[in-house]
Amino acid sequence: MQTPLCKGSERRKIFLIGDCSSSAEFFVTIAVFAFLYSLAAIVVYIFMQDKYRENNKGPMIVSDFVITAVFTFMWLVSSCAWAKGLSDVKEATDPDNVFKNMEVCETKGVKCEEVREPVTSGLNTSVVRKVCVPASISMPAVSAC
Repeated sequence: MQTPLCKGSERRKIFLIGDCSSSAEFFVTIAVFAFLYSLAAIVVYIFMQDKYRENNKGPMIVSDFVITAVFTFMWLVSSCAWAKGLSDVKEATDPDNVFKNMEVCETKGVKCEEVREPVTSGLNTSVVRKVCVPASISMPAVSAC
């Protein structure tokens, strides 16, 4: 993020603290594996229906139920991890926390203020709906000097 230095039009690049990517990656991984398992189960149930009805496939039904229950639990856990990651992103992009990392804001006589709040509505929606949607965060605009 580019921040003003109060020396003409000079700007300095600062970086936000924290890495929140692992929780989103965990969520996407679980989603991809669940999707692939669903496709495989559909193929087995549709294209091998004759063999499936011919023999008693009780263990297959139980294993399908267990795998589905595990994916359900992992989906819940990954959604919670994603929500925590979102909370961390909101904390990192909070203008008050951004100002703490800007040297210019520590200078006496300089007042740092936000021009606008960060926009996280797309991220909030993605966590509530529990789907992978392209979401972006708008960084706060910073005004100093």
